[in-house]
Amino acid sequence: MAKVQPKLREAFLLGGLTLLVSCSAHNAYLARHSNIAGFAASPWLPAPAPAPRAALLSDPPPAIDFTSTSANNPTLPILEKTQPRYPDRRKNESLLKRESDKLLEELRVQELGSWNQAPSRISQQSEPLLLEELLKLNLEGEDSGVPADLSRLLAATRSDLPLALNDRVLRYVNYFLGRGRNTLRASLIRAGKYRPMISKILEEQGLPQELVYLVQAESGFRPKARSPKKATGMWQFVAYRGREYGLNQDRHVDERLDPEKATRAAAHHLADLYRQFGHWHLAMAAYNCGPGGVQRAVERTGYADFWELAGRGVLPQETTNFVPVILAMTLLGKNAEAFHLDDIVPEEPIDYDTVQTNSRIGLPLIADAAGSAVERIKQLNPALLRSSTPAGPYSLRIPKDTAEQFEREIAAVPEIHRQSWRRHQMRENETLTRIAALYKVRPRDIATVNHLGSADPRPGDRLNIPVPLRPEPVQTAAAGVGRRTQAIHKVQPGETLGGVARRYRVTVAQLQVWNHLEGDHLQVGHVLSIRRPHGAQHRAGAGGSPARKGASSARAAATGSGRPRQSIREVASNRAATAAN
Repeated sequence: MAKVQPKLREAFLLGGLTLLVSCSAHNAYLARHSNIAGFAASPWLPAPAPAPRAALLSDPPPAIDFTSTSANNPTLPILEKTQPRYPDRRKNESLLKRESDKLLEELRVQELGSWNQAPSRISQQSEPLLLEELLKLNLEGEDSGVPADLSRLLAATRSDLPLALNDRVLRYVNYFLGRGRNTLRASLIRAGKYRPMISKILEEQGLPQELVYLVQAESGFRPKARSPKKATGMWQFVAYRGREYGLNQDRHVDERLDPEKATRAAAHHLADLYRQFGHWHLAMAAYNCGPGGVQRAVERTGYADFWELAGRGVLPQETTNFVPVILAMTLLGKNAEAFHLDDIVPEEPIDYDTVQTNSRIGLPLIADAAGSAVERIKQLNPALLRSSTPAGPYSLRIPKDTAEQFEREIAAVPEIHRQSWRRHQMRENETLTRIAALYKVRPRDIATVNHLGSADPRPGDRLNIPVPLRPEPVQTAAAGVGRRTQAIHKVQPGETLGGVARRYRVTVAQLQVWNHLEGDHLQVGHVLSIRRPHGAQHRAGAGGSPARKGASSARAAATGSGRPRQSIREVASNRAATAAN
């Protein structure tokens, strides 16, 4: 018994020691994984502070913000204080960064989900987007050095928009002074057309004038710019954000393409973002990737500083480059002489009259009435997606000092015909036959609508040209099931929309959609577009319905030439009788 007790004592001590080591290892494991999950391992340390928000929109300080310190940003040291010093700290930080990036990406997908909803109805060709090219650049390994004299010049730049001189900004400064110089010069030339209008609206809203460089970075002052993610217009609004700020979008008009209306919407949006984040760098970042993405990045890191967020990689790459591009353009634009950019001759500011329309007016007739060209009317009204104004109220822009002439000319055309008719001024040696050939109408029709009788028009006379309404081009599928063909039908006297629909075996609603008709009224000579399934046949002729004839032809083809339809049993019996004979 005396020999057994020492062995039991040794086993007991060994088991206790094993249990103690296991508990210690388990506690260390829990501490390490609680840190990975985002909880503070040391409960006496302060938690990250929430992102500061500005209650009022106030003018930011004009001084350049070189770096952030604990004196001007009390949130900076918080993250370092809350990081426990474990041997695997780098591993933990790497895991946290991956989780944060994953959550940010999910947020961006949710916020920008409407970009891939309905297909765009923009009929005009989209223009290349300057920002898309800039954000593809990788300038990390390039020189960010600037000569001392130019560095002092940049540091002395006065701006209502807070500036910064750091490697990210200076790399883009050097880029625009090097291989990106032509890109910068081209956008500065285009800026002359819209900059006075943008500056006026920014001043009305009390915003920094330097925000004009945000447009330069976004679109290069192209009103029809469109990104691969369907952000559209000079200020690159996505569909849902444009509607949020009052930019109407339908099949006839997309106000995101209207430079003036889009600028007013962007000014309100930027003011809201500044109120939310309290700093223009964060507001501009939120304009690019959405306020939700920036807010989430601030809350997860505890930093309300753009440069800290960019350095930690918690913002999308394009947003990380977005703010430095704008600041680099601002620094160069405000020091144009020093960087030999003062020889640029900007385009003339766009100028126009605005008239109100309440019905559909074709762009060719608008050009005739204003004494201009159709392309000029399109340039002044990039928001129009069709070849006419919408049926309801619309603010139409026409060349400067032509409003009185336009009103007089339009009044001479009956409202019901304004979508297709034209106006023409007689010239020397012109004849009705020659004018009719030009517009592809009949001379007698021109004489009838202008009440000419047997008299010939004289040079200088203004004539109405009764051009029939022709459908706009319709895109069809290239091939495959569901392919559709297009038929053309010219409206004859006495025809109704319902009758035409029955004739072609389509619905009245389909005809209205295909031909942009508001009601059931048809104009004699109106050319209708009819789309039907590929292979459908239509035989016009008097004395019967084409639909019935088509059906009868199909039955005849299936059962034999003109014979009544037979059942399978009857066909088998007939074949057996024929074989017996």
